[in-house]
Amino acid sequence: MMVYNIPAALFRTFPDRPLIVRAAAAAELRGALGDAVPDGVAFVQLTALTGDMAPLADWGDGLAVDLVMADPATELPLLYGCTPLLARHPVRVTIPWLPGLARAVKLAVSLGFPVRLAGAQPAAEAAAEARRALDLFLHNPTVAQPVEPFHGLLSGFLHDTPVDLWDLLERDPEQTCVLDARGEVLPDQGPASVTAFRETLLAAGAECCGCPWFASCGGYFKWPRTDVACDGVKPLFADLASAAAELRQGLAAYAAQRDGPGDGA
Repeated sequence: MMVYNIPAALFRTFPDRPLIVRAAAAAELRGALGDAVPDGVAFVQLTALTGDMAPLADWGDGLAVDLVMADPATELPLLYGCTPLLARHPVRVTIPWLPGLARAVKLAVSLGFPVRLAGAQPAAEAAAEARRALDLFLHNPTVAQPVEPFHGLLSGFLHDTPVDLWDLLERDPEQTCVLDARGEVLPDQGPASVTAFRETLLAAGAECCGCPWFASCGGYFKWPRTDVACDGVKPLFADLASAAAELRQGLAAYAAQRDGPGDGA
């Protein structure tokens, strides 16, 4: 079922649809939704981290909150002020593919926040930072929170199950529709049909043809400009595939040791 991401001011006009409700201030969200969280609200989004978190910290037990960073390089310290939300809410931090990403991911997971990377087509600097964030996710034993899309891709590679990057990052317009303040669909959310977009890429002979990661990526990094090269993001998939292979080997070795003959057999 389609989920609609709407401004808090439009909440009363969408009474019977699954919703993500967003606002720049915690007080605005609470004011729009009322004293009790209405049915149908999947989660709420805070699009600015500078305000007072108290209206959410003492309301809506169990309601998931998505903290959306606009600029990780400058907003990093603001994450400390969001930690009181963890006492009552599952809280995720959405971090754009921009410079400052690596430090923001590191701090977010250290504070106990799961992370989602947002946007598309990162520049070279941001792609390099994403790879450093991936290294932290894979190899730092203190990391206990998922970082998407790394967590989902690693699981898919490990278990050899299909994974769709558009789904992992909640960017498929056929599943999530983002509306503006007038209730109109925001432009450039993504291709009208991800399936058709993939087929177009292959028919046009894009870089995706023959790419070993296309089944998982699905052309995600070819939107919105199909001529942008994927050199910066391909290493992420390669690192994850390598980590999954090592993990499979380790699990197999453990299983063989556990199930092998005992001493003296």
